[in-house]
Amino acid sequence: MFNLEFIVNNIKTIKEKYNYELKKASNAAPKSFWETYSSFSNTKGGYIVLGVEEGKIENKILGVNNPEKIVSDLWNQLSNKNKVSTNSLTYDDIIIVEIEKDIPIIIVNVKEEPWNKKPVYINNDIRRTYIRTGDGDRLMKDDELTIIARNSHPNVDSLILDNFSIEDLDFVSITSFKEKVTVRYPNNGYENLNPEEFLQEIGIMRKNRSNDKINATRGALLFFGKYNSIREVYPSFHMDYFNRRGNNERWIYRVAADEPASVQMNIYNFYNIVSEKLNSLSYNEFKLDKDNIRKGNNQFSEAIREAFVNTLAHADYDLGSPSIKIEVFDGWMRFINPGTMLISIDEFVQGGYSKPRNEIIMKLFRLLGASERQGFGGPQIFKFAKSNDYRIPEIYTNLEFTELKLWHIDLVESYPELTNEERKVFECIVKASGPIAKREIQETLNLSEYKVRK
Repeated sequence: MFNLEFIVNNIKTIKEKYNYELKKASNAAPKSFWETYSSFSNTKGGYIVLGVEEGKIENKILGVNNPEKIVSDLWNQLSNKNKVSTNSLTYDDIIIVEIEKDIPIIIVNVKEEPWNKKPVYINNDIRRTYIRTGDGDRLMKDDELTIIARNSHPNVDSLILDNFSIEDLDFVSITSFKEKVTVRYPNNGYENLNPEEFLQEIGIMRKNRSNDKINATRGALLFFGKYNSIREVYPSFHMDYFNRRGNNERWIYRVAADEPASVQMNIYNFYNIVSEKLNSLSYNEFKLDKDNIRKGNNQFSEAIREAFVNTLAHADYDLGSPSIKIEVFDGWMRFINPGTMLISIDEFVQGGYSKPRNEIIMKLFRLLGASERQGFGGPQIFKFAKSNDYRIPEIYTNLEFTELKLWHIDLVESYPELTNEERKVFECIVKASGPIAKREIQETLNLSEYKVRK
């Protein structure tokens, strides 16, 4: 059951936004109901309230006539594939409520659909697919529909590439990877296999039934490919690492996929080069504790590795922009990859469930030992922050990209622009076990009311 009490108690002041829509509906649900139903289903879900008109100060409670008939009509149309492509509402999701005497309204709780049921469209026309932006519904663009289709059927990196063979892959990368995996799995006989046999054995090169040749999968090309071969399939393929620490206007160190390098800049080599830089950072960031042990170093390294692997393994490489980007700043890092998360942020934080966009790439990282337990990277990242009293990581995701910010300083330190007095006030608020009164802050810090209020 959704939070009905909150909606009812605040019905006169709730405003239309990304998850609330108010609609007049005297004798039937308006046609725009279905546009909002589609947009909520394709975005983050929301509540449609029938019988209320939004007002500048207070909403107008207009009510609906014969609410039972309106609800019955809604269920009939929800069951009609010619009206809406998917229905996942239960009877608890449509509620009739009498706000004022003899003035009933209808509240509909529309949940976001899972990716395998998107896009949700109306009138048996996929071009009538809506998405929620701000407080309104809009038709999806063609490129957004293409993204939705890819998200609905992930693991495209397992598809075989016609005419791409072992010649399109980097021998040095494969040899290095094979040596590491052989050490981890000494009883599998990998040392007796040549590069192509090894890649077939681990399932990333396969026989192409259409031409009887051994061809590379998309994942194999991305992970081990020669840069120019990768760009043939993924013209916008790009990866960047920036060290932006200090007061430098630009950056003090950069690794870029399109710059001349001594190695082929595929995912494997980019991961190795950047991991070395990040590991060096994690070693130098922490001071020795009383036992001469670098406190938090292992947790920091694991959190960084999980964030880095997630960025590379969950990226939508078919998207032209934005590209993979790892940035290091004083006290924090930013990981950006193209494409949305295929699980919710709550599921990522809680752990136990994973839905990789690129199963081949994730499998290769697992073979390396870089991603041991699927579905537990998120909890590990957040555990690192909480156990060290650091600012909690922030995640933002939409159809086009996903961004993770990871701090290794506390919340107060993460705002360097604060004055000393502002820092003290902020620190006092953060460290309080609960709400703290302004007067208590004044007395604790020996500051005037003006300083605290400011």
